[in-house]
Amino acid sequence: MSAPQAARLAVLPLLPIALAVLAWLGFVAMRESIASGGAGIWLMAWVLAFLVGMPLLVLGLAVAGAAQRHTLARNLVPYSGETIPGAGQ
Repeated sequence: MSAPQAARLAVLPLLPIALAVLAWLGFVAMRESIASGGAGIWLMAWVLAFLVGMPLLVLGLAVAGAAQRHTLARNLVPYSGETIPGAGQ
């Protein structure tokens, strides 16, 4: 396993914890804006949609890209035991 892969795997358990803390802070901020009055609720909801939604979107796109690259690599490389047509020519 290469060093970048090991670093990614070491950071992986921290991602759910960081997302949970971010969501908790978002709920606290939303509760405070509701308690202060109705004027800032929609603005706070819009801000929280970006603060919580963007990291989730980036994480989701990274996972989707890794899955796509993995599938593509498996399709390009034949399984062991198969012959590659024209390889000996």
